[in-house]
Amino acid sequence: MVAGVIAPADDGTVGGVRVAIGSCSAVARRLPMLESSLIGRPLDTTMPEAAVAEHLDVLSPINDVRGTAEYRMDAALTLVRRLLLELGSQ
Repeated sequence: MVAGVIAPADDGTVGGVRVAIGSCSAVARRLPMLESSLIGRPLDTTMPEAAVAEHLDVLSPINDVRGTAEYRMDAALTLVRRLLLELGSQ
């Protein structure tokens, strides 16, 4: 799961942002490095470009019968990028 909220600045950039990922750690975790990298960016459909794998370093997914840790990290990055695209489109 992924959830996020963006507060736009008056100039059309990202003024504040919170992004969290669930199912990749014991509890849902925010992504502070990603949040920091988004501040000041244009609030538009280019926001997914800011999300990189290193932003997920706070996560600790497990391997189990439902999926590998590598798969979960890849899926988490894909979901974050989709979220940012949706938020930037509104």
